[in-house]
Amino acid sequence: MKLVDSHSHLFLEEFKEDLPQVMARARAAEVTHIFMPNIDSTTIEPMLRVCRAYKGYCYPMIGLHPTSVNADYVQELEVMARELGSSKEYVAIGEIGMDLYWDKTFLKEQEMALNRQIEWALEYDLPVVIHCREAFDYIYNVLKPYQD
Repeated sequence: MKLVDSHSHLFLEEFKEDLPQVMARARAAEVTHIFMPNIDSTTIEPMLRVCRAYKGYCYPMIGLHPTSVNADYVQELEVMARELGSSKEYVAIGEIGMDLYWDKTFLKEQEMALNRQIEWALEYDLPVVIHCREAFDYIYNVLKPYQD
């Protein structure tokens, strides 16, 4: 059986020491593709570095993770927008969505960030990878106007 890893943060610091071994185990397990969702502006470079080192195996996605949406989310989105506009490497907009499990402080901002990133997906004709935790109804309502 062939497998696709649709969501992996192997570019994070905790995987740095044994990344080659992790990749070898994934290949041995017949994982054919690894899709890597961005988190925020601090993870773009590490993610791209791993995707470039494993080109044709690891694929980068660009987006602002909902748990990284805070008071500075507009600036973070500007970084994502510049990155998206300057590179053809990205295969999807992700990981985007809403996460109300830990905190609802930035609920409205998460909703606005999700809308903006959906617009990017439409503009660049890219799929979205959605993160949904304790937020299904909210995300459904954001996505409903895009159903056509």
